[in-house]
Formats: sequence, structure tokens, C-alpha cells
Amino acid sequence: MTEATAAAAELSFVGCETQFADASQAAGLCRRLRLAGAETLGGAEPLVKNYVLVGETAHGDSLWGALWDLRTEPGVRTAFAGRVIPQCPLLSAERARAILSPIGLQAPADSAWVCMGVDLVRFTRPGGALDEQALKRCVERCVDVGESLHDALAWPTADVQHDAWLNRRLAIVLSGFGDLLRTSGMDPSDHDSLRYLNQVLLRLRTSAQSRSREIAMHSEPLPAIGLSDPSHGLPRGSIREDWRRRWREAVRATLVRHRNLLVISPWSLFPAGARADYEYAELLPLLRHADACAFNRNMSIRHWNFNQFKHFHQRAQAILKQRVATSQIAEHV
Repeated sequence: MTEATAAAAELSFVGCETQFADASQAAGLCRRLRLAGAETLGGAEPLVKNYVLVGETAHGDSLWGALWDLRTEPGVRTAFAGRVIPQCPLLSAERARAILSPIGLQAPADSAWVCMGVDLVRFTRPGGALDEQALKRCVERCVDVGESLHDALAWPTADVQHDAWLNRRLAIVLSGFGDLLRTSGMDPSDHDSLRYLNQVLLRLRTSAQSRSREIAMHSEPLPAIGLSDPSHGLPRGSIREDWRRRWREAVRATLVRHRNLLVISPWSLFPAGARADYEYAELLPLLRHADACAFNRNMSIRHWNFNQFKHFHQRAQAILKQRVATSQIAEHV
């Protein structure tokens, strides 16, 4: 297998058997990611085949008891991020009723995502300090490469192809939060640790959004924004023109090229290892920075008790619901 073919084969795009229209171009894009410190996600077929999607309404102990009984089943996982959040506040949150392999991403059905992984621990200096400038450059490179990959792919169905054109979704999967704290000697139960990681994520989100906005300014805005213009359904006249003017001003203020950018798994908050150390559940508020969540857990929670299991999932759900409530204005337009 040639280097170009091997690099292309390493890329897998969730929800479909995606092929590259140009394998050599894809290989070059993959190399750009690796040089920046990111990785392409995909490869082998995931072991987990079945996900239980937990709804957003309140649940009694009977449901949590059933999920508790399933926690040690190797082929079953629980997913509870019922909405995917847009970068642009003019767009609505979407219901996420599908799980897309290989990372267990909860997303709308027939959606097209370019997945790239960024492990924060890879950007630590000797002694555990985080090289935020290198990390920032890596995230910006992910946005650049993801933008190019959207056009380099031959999407498998008409619906997925349409979503790729309409929404240009990127899944920059951030991981290594627990490992970063452990490497730095920080206590996950200390509020200063949470505040530190929160600031890191705020800066990464700003960098990703800024790069997406720059691309939109030099090419064109996300097509979904134009199609969401509420003036389309109004009769001709001054009211319609006033709506159009207001909409154009709003678009200029919130311009982006990609509907989604950042993905976080609740399980990436724990250090890598065989067992999930429950004290790292204190990092759950970081999920509010995620546009979407992934749930492919590769660590054991067999040692958790029922109350820990239930509290973890309920708290995570509450945080994810809060981000939906505060993320956009489009629901009210």
C-alpha cells in the first residue's frame, strides 16, 4: 500500500462509507493535520454496536436501574446529548437521533461530518505546562483541513451530500482533559482546575470560530444561514425589505462557514485507563462548550455505585440542556 493510499485509508467519516474523490489530495491533507499535532479519526469498525438514547425529560429510578444493569455490557453504551448546537445563533439546535460511528457521535440522521481528533496532552511541555499557542494553531489547522476535506469527499447518498453542502459540519474532537490535569499535578475536585480548563476551552472555541469566520469572509457564508432567512415567506413590500435588511446585518455579525465545530465526550474528562476515577466527574461543566457529544466509552465504570452512576448522567444531562437553552436566538425568531 502506498503512503498516499494508507493515509487516505486512515480517514473514516461518521455515519457512512465515505470515499475520497482524490486520494492523493486527501493524503496531503492528512499529513497537514499530523504535522499540526492532530489526528484523523476512524479506521477499525467500533466494537460498540448498540446505544441507548436517553431523552431530555425527567426519568425515574426504573430507567436508571435498567441502564445501571447494562453498564457492564461490552456492546451497549448510553448517549444523552439530545441536541446538536450550531455555531451561529441564527440557526436552531437540531435533534440528535442517530449515533454515528466510529466515535459514537450523537447527531442528526444522514448528517455529514469531518472528524479530527486533538489530544490536549500532546501539547504539554516538560513539566506539564500546556503549549496553548501550538494547540491554537492545531485547532485552526483542523478548521482549514476540514473545510478542504468537505470538498474532497464523495459522500455516499444524496441526503448526506446535501447535508455536507448545507451545513459543512466539522467534529474537532477534543480529548485528554483528565490526563492534562494528572500530568500537571492538578486536583480535579479543585474549582481552580475546572476554571483553568474552562478558560482553555473558551480560547480554543474563539480560535475555531474566528478561523471559520475568516473562511466564510473569503469564500461564502454557510448555506444553511441563507436558507434560514425569515423574509423568504413574507409578501413583497416594506416589511419584507426591512426583515431582509435586519437579517443581512445579523448575518454579518455572526458569520461562519461551519455549522458545528467542537465535539467533547464526557468520557474524555477522565484520565485514560482501565477505570474511570469518579472524582473527575467534577469536570462535567466543560460539556457546555461542545456543539455535539461522543459516547464511545473505552474505560470501566464497574466500580461505580448506583448513586454515582445516576448522578453522573443526570448532571451531564442538565448541563447539556442548559447549553441548548442559552445557545441561540433562532428558536424565537
